Amino acid sequence: MSQDVESIYEEYMSKLKQVMPNVDPNFVHRIMYVERELGEYNIHEPFVSAIIEYKPGVDLDIKVNGLREKYSLEVEHGDKHNTLHVESRMTIDKIKGISADRDIVRISGKSDVRLGE
Repeated sequence: MSQDVESIYEEYMSKLKQVMPNVDPNFVHRIMYVERELGEYNIHEPFVSAIIEYKPGVDLDIKVNGLREKYSLEVEHGDKHNTLHVESRMTIDKIKGISADRDIVRISGKSDVRLGE
């Protein structure tokens, strides 16, 4: 039984959504891709810039402090209401841990190699 490339991709993205429903699956894929790319340089954490959107009414100052303390991240208030901007080197496992917060609506962002840091 053969599957075309599109159906394989759709199944893959669907599985990523199941594992981390509040994280953009394209973001998850990009982080995993960069993790593997960095392996040849013996670097294990890609550079990640993430936007974390919280439910209305959440005290973002508490969330900022919690992310800084628990994950040692650079965190600041985002441009939009109920969002935080996070920048740091981190693995997909760290994103998964952050996404377990039930106050989070969605996590999205970018990831790249940034070898020269």
